Amino acid sequence: MGSLTLVGLGHVVLASILSLDIIRHKRPVSAVLWLGVVWAFPYGGALGYLSFGVDRVTRGAKARAASNAFIERYAMLHPTFERIAVDERHVDRPDSPASHVFRATDPAVQPFRVLRGHRLKLLVDGDQFFPALFEAVGAARASVNLQTYIFRRDRTGRELLELLIERARAGVEVRLLYDRFGSTFAHFSGFFDAPRRAGVRVLSITQANLLKGRFQINLRNHRKVAIMDGRVGFVGGINIHDQNRTEYAEGAPIRDYHVQFEGPAVRDLQFLFIQDWFFASREPPDQVLSQSLFPSPGLVGEGLVQVVPGGPERQGAGILDAFFGAIVSAERSVSIVTPYFVPDEPILQALRYSALRGVAVRIVVPKVSNHRYTEFATRSLYGGLLEAGVRIFERRPPFIHGKALVVDDVYAMLGSANLDYRSLHLNFETNIEVADTDFVRAAVEQVAAEIAMSEEVLEADYLRRSLPRQLAERFCYLFQPML
Repeated sequence: MGSLTLVGLGHVVLASILSLDIIRHKRPVSAVLWLGVVWAFPYGGALGYLSFGVDRVTRGAKARAASNAFIERYAMLHPTFERIAVDERHVDRPDSPASHVFRATDPAVQPFRVLRGHRLKLLVDGDQFFPALFEAVGAARASVNLQTYIFRRDRTGRELLELLIERARAGVEVRLLYDRFGSTFAHFSGFFDAPRRAGVRVLSITQANLLKGRFQINLRNHRKVAIMDGRVGFVGGINIHDQNRTEYAEGAPIRDYHVQFEGPAVRDLQFLFIQDWFFASREPPDQVLSQSLFPSPGLVGEGLVQVVPGGPERQGAGILDAFFGAIVSAERSVSIVTPYFVPDEPILQALRYSALRGVAVRIVVPKVSNHRYTEFATRSLYGGLLEAGVRIFERRPPFIHGKALVVDDVYAMLGSANLDYRSLHLNFETNIEVADTDFVRAAVEQVAAEIAMSEEVLEADYLRRSLPRQLAERFCYLFQPML
């Protein structure tokens, strides 16, 4: 009996101590969730909070911010700086039909800026993306910098590694940066040993490294970018694995988007990669800021492009504010495609308010998610949106992993960021904003194609959901800060 009393007393003391930390550092929704976990599950809840809930995000974000600040300061003394510097006081915002959107998003995106002179192409699914990527890598003569969240040990992964090895042996400087959490199996299976021996510079990026005093698996590098010779850039949501290709996915590849572009903003994408590489490698800045990585930009088209970085080190700016600014700036229409829709209240309010003032708002999400709890949490949000006039479409399988925002049919933002808590607050993400007649037309047509493959959610049907279904959805939404 005495031992049980001590166990209970220990639980109360430990839960009380952790409750103080939760109340001090967590947002209200997160605080209520963690308080419930810590008190309801003796010792197990405490272990869960110590492993996943303690605010190491701030510490990890500060470490990343300090790393970025160092490389930026060094860049000002480097001979290539005139090619990569960004003047925050003189933002290049050319007059265009999308100017009202750029004006709304610009404060979130600094120090990057709107740049003119780009040629762009929307790549749908791996069937379009991988041939374009392989061709660009094969044509590289000076450098290949590639970054991804998931690099899988499969046929597509092997094909790309073989190409990177071939380029390295040809004298091209090749860097590969992957997220250790997203590419766990490839990382621990020795998949990258052969390219390292061949001269490919391979690094993983992680915030979970006990030897370096880090244990924060929430901070993941979710970016998917590639830059060849500092002139050709790729950014989007497609990971490196077979499930994005028809021939390897039994004829039903994951639906996803990537953007291939050329022009001055490739330098900004390159600099963002270099910041991540420096954080992972701690190589001397004069090596990572080499002349060959930042060639003189050329104007190759008419498109306007702005790189949109996201991550907790940006202290609230970036992806979240860019989404918010773009939505509230809309004059006629907002179209969103996202695989995970569990955003913060400000985004929900922006969507509701836009619909109430007469903007046509449409949201496309998967009918069947690869994470069922996220699917349930998403549906718990439909009510207020439908009541305000937002139209919601659930796309039939195969799973849609694409991320796109189109405003007034003159502006598009695509990239790696989902509309969920993890992408908006925790992950390191990269999107790009685009104003280009042909490209935005292609994005509009792609959204229409997704809607044609969807079933619209009607408010009357939504209100007829069973009580158990409603409770399950609301329960899953309680975990929104973890989704």
